Amino acid sequence: MILKSIRLKNIRSYTEQQIDLPEGAILLAGDIGSGKSSILHAVEFALFGARRDSISGEALLRKGERQGEVEIRFELDGKDIIVKRTLKRQQDAVAQDSGYIAVDGIRTEGTATELKARILDMLGYPRELLTKSKSLIYRYTVYTPQEEMKQVIFDDNEARIDTLRKVFGIDRYKRVSENALIYVRQIKEGKKELLGMMQGIDEKRSEMEKRKQELEAAMRKREELMPLLEEARRKKAAKKSEINSVEKKITELHDFRKKSEVCDVKLAEMARQKMKDVNELAENDTEIAKLKRKLETIFLDEKEYPPAEQLDKEIASLEMEASALASRKAELAERDRQIQRRILELGSEIHAKSAKTAVSAEKEALYRQLLEEAKDKETMTRLLGEISSRLKAAEITISELNSNKRNSETLKRQMSEMKTCPTCKQDVPETHRHAIIDEEERKTRKITSELEQLVAEKESIAKTLEEHNKKLERLAEKERSLAGMKVELSNIASLREELEQVRKIHANLDQERSGIMSMLAQLDDKLIEKIRHEAEGKKALLKEMNSYNLQLKEKKHNLQMLAEKEQRKEGISKHQEQLKLEAARIDEEKRHIGEEIFKRGALEEFYKREKSELDRILDEEKRLEVRNGEISKEIEGVSRLIATLERDIKEKEKAQERLEHLNSVQQWLEEMFVNLMATMEKQIMAKVHGQFSELFSTWFGLLIEDANITARIDDSFTPVVMQNSYDTDILHLSGGEKTSIALAYRLALNKVINDIVSSIKTKDILILDEPTDGFSSEQLDKVRNVLDELNVKQTIIVSHESKIESFVDHVIRIHKSEHVSRVVSG
Repeated sequence: MILKSIRLKNIRSYTEQQIDLPEGAILLAGDIGSGKSSILHAVEFALFGARRDSISGEALLRKGERQGEVEIRFELDGKDIIVKRTLKRQQDAVAQDSGYIAVDGIRTEGTATELKARILDMLGYPRELLTKSKSLIYRYTVYTPQEEMKQVIFDDNEARIDTLRKVFGIDRYKRVSENALIYVRQIKEGKKELLGMMQGIDEKRSEMEKRKQELEAAMRKREELMPLLEEARRKKAAKKSEINSVEKKITELHDFRKKSEVCDVKLAEMARQKMKDVNELAENDTEIAKLKRKLETIFLDEKEYPPAEQLDKEIASLEMEASALASRKAELAERDRQIQRRILELGSEIHAKSAKTAVSAEKEALYRQLLEEAKDKETMTRLLGEISSRLKAAEITISELNSNKRNSETLKRQMSEMKTCPTCKQDVPETHRHAIIDEEERKTRKITSELEQLVAEKESIAKTLEEHNKKLERLAEKERSLAGMKVELSNIASLREELEQVRKIHANLDQERSGIMSMLAQLDDKLIEKIRHEAEGKKALLKEMNSYNLQLKEKKHNLQMLAEKEQRKEGISKHQEQLKLEAARIDEEKRHIGEEIFKRGALEEFYKREKSELDRILDEEKRLEVRNGEISKEIEGVSRLIATLERDIKEKEKAQERLEHLNSVQQWLEEMFVNLMATMEKQIMAKVHGQFSELFSTWFGLLIEDANITARIDDSFTPVVMQNSYDTDILHLSGGEKTSIALAYRLALNKVINDIVSSIKTKDILILDEPTDGFSSEQLDKVRNVLDELNVKQTIIVSHESKIESFVDHVIRIHKSEHVSRVVSG
């Protein structure tokens, strides 16, 4: 992993800053509190998010800002990777917002946890770090904050060993052993439960044998009962077959009885029909006599009338003609009155419009005069723009001269007060200061002279501009009057056209009224009355013809009714003969049916006896089936009880097998597995200790000034310092010597972790935060040798020691001004 760049926005003292990071040794230089460590905190946040144990979102987000973001770009396995994380201030806290990871331009959005999980996979860190509050491997392989450099050294022995177990992943053996013992306790609890489940297994087996004997006895009873039940079912089937045959014959008997009843009903109906025919015949004779008498009273002479349809058409034509003439006369009279009213209205309108158009000549003369006066406006507007541009240019020049004058005054004041150069820190000679002040005095006098000339010119231009503005306002007023006059002349022209149209309408109406008067003279009232009288005569003839036709129609109807009555009388007589023949046939059929009923008279008694025998057989079958059901239920209940007992016995047998298995597992865990984990942990810790101690002694020897002071690592991974072959307490060492121990411990830890945890992909980068705290000048020189020995592709050092600049490849300077940090060189 090689960092390429980092971009900060509203992060601690940074408002917005882009920092490019090349390969090699890089120094982040600057005064204490300038914002160097904030860059490292931002890198940690971009990779792993905000965490309470290192730096929270509240500590990262710039005070007073609502949102902040960090974006880092790095190279990993030949891929270009960009990670962006954001912070968002809420009501009572600062929370991490969503971000993204872009790999070779392919961008994937994610939550803070999702981003951390993916980065852990990329960097080869264990996935269990995702849910841990402290990322110890990152702390000791890439970046350790300044305040945590010496923490692991001054911890007690047990805390230090636990820390190193977690760093190297060896703590898993201790956790496995502890978990194994927890599992042994659970096995013991399980064994107690299994012992309880096994109780009563012999009693269950004895009871199951007893129930099996009961089942066999019940099965024998059912086998003895089944032949009796089958015999009862056979008898029932035979008896039902016999009864079905008898029931068919009884059904035939019922059918003959129904047919006899039908014959009686038919005979009664025929008697009723015969009586009805007699009554109808008497009524028919009475009606025939009445019709004959009525026909004798009707006498009609033969007359010829025109067709009724023709009379209706002639009457309708005459009435329509009279109505049309009357309507036409009324319409013409109404139109004459309307034309008279409209002629009077048009006369008034012509008079009014003539008066309005009379003033057009003097209006046109005034319009031409105003048009001539407004021609100068365009020229005046162009001239006014040129004067405004000159005035603006003069104001800009005056502003620039005033600014130059202020700058010159400031420089003179600074030079008069300056004793030392702020850049090179050298004393400023008196002659040099006076030369600069004199030069600025000359510039100030020249600027003052130019300002006076420009101010006078500005006042002259402003006065001219004011005069031209007044002229332009007068021309604009005349232009507005010209527009109003143009509208008035347009209205007068429209009035003239309207007046001509009104006069044409007036003449047309006069001509139309003359024609109407001529048509009214032709429409005479006597002609209309004559047409109406002729229509009334034709109506009277039509009424007479309708009365004659009505009497003739009545006579024809009576003759037709008489013929129908005579025909009905003949039909009734024939129907009487038919009824006599049908009654004789039905009597013969009834006699034959009576004979068949007599033959089947004994069937019903025989059917009753057979039915009673069937009921006795059904009762016997039902009794046997009830007994069979009782035995079957007994068998089913015993079978279920046996199945339950078998399940209980199997479960108890399984519990017994499980108990034996748990005994063997418990023995293996207690006697072998726990001891094996302890042995493995000791072997790995011994390997780590040997490599770690050798590296620590080497790094410490490179950093320490006094050759009489040596250091090693004891069995608890505690640094042991020896001075002149005597053990020395670390607390009695100087600040630089304590820092040497912490840095050597840190570098040795980094090397061992990278060698043991092979999956980690951060071997090419190392970040050191103030690693030389308390170092002497000679020790600072030795840091160069340490960097050479490390041979890391990218080393980022945060320090305010200027001497380190001499042996790093790149220097990035951080400066803080007015609570804002920024990169001033790099």
